[in-house]
Amino acid sequence: MKIVLTGFMAAGKTTVGKKLAARKNFKFYDSDDLITEREGMSIEQIFELEGEEYFRKVEKEVIAELLNSKEDLVLAPGGGAVLNQEIRKMIINKSEAFCLDITAEAVLERNKESEIVRPLLEVDQPSAVVQSLLKERNSYYAEIPFHIDSEKYSAAEIVDLIISELPDQKLTIEIKNQDQSYPVIIDREFNKKSFAKITAKIKRRKVLLLADEKVVAEHAEPTINLLEKNAAELIKLELEAGEKIKDLKVLEQIYNLLYENNFSRSDYLIAFGGGTIGDLGGLAAATFLRGIKLIQMPTTLISQLDSSVGGKTAVNFKNTKNLIGSFYQAELVYYQLEWLKTLALEELKSGLGEVIKYAVLGGNPLFKILKESKDKFLNLDQNLMLEISKISLQMKDYYVSDDVKDQGLRKKLNLGHSFGHAVEAAEKFKYKHGEAVVMGIAFTAFLSNKIGKLNNESFQEIIELINIYDYQLFPSDKIEASELASYIAHDKKIADNKMWWVLINDIGDTYLSDRFDHNNIQEYMEEYLCKKWL
Repeated sequence: MKIVLTGFMAAGKTTVGKKLAARKNFKFYDSDDLITEREGMSIEQIFELEGEEYFRKVEKEVIAELLNSKEDLVLAPGGGAVLNQEIRKMIINKSEAFCLDITAEAVLERNKESEIVRPLLEVDQPSAVVQSLLKERNSYYAEIPFHIDSEKYSAAEIVDLIISELPDQKLTIEIKNQDQSYPVIIDREFNKKSFAKITAKIKRRKVLLLADEKVVAEHAEPTINLLEKNAAELIKLELEAGEKIKDLKVLEQIYNLLYENNFSRSDYLIAFGGGTIGDLGGLAAATFLRGIKLIQMPTTLISQLDSSVGGKTAVNFKNTKNLIGSFYQAELVYYQLEWLKTLALEELKSGLGEVIKYAVLGGNPLFKILKESKDKFLNLDQNLMLEISKISLQMKDYYVSDDVKDQGLRKKLNLGHSFGHAVEAAEKFKYKHGEAVVMGIAFTAFLSNKIGKLNNESFQEIIELINIYDYQLFPSDKIEASELASYIAHDKKIADNKMWWVLINDIGDTYLSDRFDHNNIQEYMEEYLCKKWL
């Protein structure tokens, strides 16, 4: 999470920022200090020798580097940073931004008592300068969404106010080859300021709310009421969620609604539900008018930690999972941990299946956390869930940011999925997605141990982690390897006539292999399904 404190000089940004950073256990940065360090001279000297234009150029570079970093931080930029439109846009879009307001009289009073040299006030009539600068900058400060009177509250009180307005967690997903990024905002429970990020986007826009009918029954308020109050028009389509809705006929139903209500590219589709709602809504948004705006509000663990982020959207076709789809990023992802409390155990375990995938891909600390935290997980301990969310989403960002379309590194996120998708289809979706993926991870560990470099100890560790959470390792006895192989033959991860498979060298170390074909993968599955290796 990035927290930025804007405001005029002497408003107390540095004082508040340091206290806030200490409370949040974040790193604090003052952009002026960083500029001084980079340039090897004081701000006053930079103004004298290089001029204000040069200073603003360096200031922009410094702020951009911080806001594009992966670090949790508090930043106090200089009072004039908001003059730059690009900086303002970055601050508003990439941080939790607050403005500390101050009057001209208070600026002059505080400046008298300060040891800080402020070049703009080193003039004969500082009062006139302050009045002029405030008049010039106030319209820019007004764009910052949250304001605090720095004269009314002490620094400690301002810190309390800011913390009360922050989401519990915020990450940024970068899509580098599309020069695009979007926030994932996570709250323990409803937070008005966080949700304001959504209501600000939809003002004077039409919104199609595609929602799981069960989610609407359990979590409608205040969410839907706020959408209705802020959207130009809210059209609702409630569906009974599940793989059956990922169908071209349901997709056509959405197209009809968008067409009949004259949606434009500047209007929004909001997907409010689990992975199937998100996949379906994402594909509708991606393809209607070649793209309308999309917001994901995922309500299941699997959608919160995986499917709502990264841009994969799809429906099923010919009994094959996700065969028709597109890559399309949301503008924003927002969810509350509170929404997980109404999930059945099988839904939680489905979501955890994807987290186990991340644990095998990345190793510790996530692997160790999962081994030691079964009771906390099943009780949805919110500190644990925030930690798991952060690690999982940071890993998703790592794999997706440079490879949106599954051409290289992102393929590793398919660990366990080819086998898992085949199990889902063969079992007519009797198993939840994450449960089937875990079977796929177990098979992949078996395969990697048999023909690769995965040693017996690490192989057993992976199987033990799966067993801790009482997953099944195998599909029904009636399912044969030949049937699974036939589904895998139509898998969308086959490229250049090669069957790509993610194999495991060790926990936290995976690689892509194309050494398999229809026949040999069937033979390995037959050996796995006979269970003699147990």
